[in-house]
Amino acid sequence: MQVILLDDVQNLGHEGDIITVADGYARNYLIPQKLAAQATNQAREELEQRRGAIEQRQDQKQLEARTLAEQLREKAIIIEASVGESGRLHGQITPHQIAEAAADQFGLTIDRRDIDIPVPIRETGDYLISATLYKDVVAELPVHVVAAGAAPSEQVEQTSEEPVGEEETGPPSA
Repeated sequence: MQVILLDDVQNLGHEGDIITVADGYARNYLIPQKLAAQATNQAREELEQRRGAIEQRQDQKQLEARTLAEQLREKAIIIEASVGESGRLHGQITPHQIAEAAADQFGLTIDRRDIDIPVPIRETGDYLISATLYKDVVAELPVHVVAAGAAPSEQVEQTSEEPVGEEETGPPSA
C-alpha cells in the first residue's frame, strides 16, 4: 500500500515522502497513529499544496541539527564507569549512557538510536563516536570515559595518556 508520511518516522522516511509499506502496517499502525495517510489522488494533491510548508519545516529541522552538531563538537561528554583491577570496564558503554550523559551534562537531547559506536567501548580513555541528528547531518561526539569514583588527579593522568578511540579529541572542555 502506498502512503504519504505525515511526520518523520524512524527508519522509514520523512514528512511528505510517498512510500510503499505492507498493508497491515499501514492500516494497523501508521494510519491510526496519524503518521501516514493513504496515497489517494486527493491526498497527493493536498501534499503538493503543503509542499512549501513541509520544505520549510525540514529546513528548520536541518538548521537545528547543524547547530546541535556544532555544540556537540565543542564539548566532551564525560562518562563515569566502574572499572576492574585490570583497568577494563565492567561491561561496556552503551548509546543510552551517552545520550543520558549528554542530557545531564549539557541539556542536549540525542536519541540513543541515532548514536553509532563503531567499536565497543570497554576501557577508559577518549573516544570519537558519531550521531545522526537529521537526514544527512552527522555529529562527531568526543566521549571521555573515566573510572567511577576516581580522584580528579587520577582523571587528569588518564587524559594525558594516548587516546584509546579512533582519534584524539583533546582535553574535555569545562
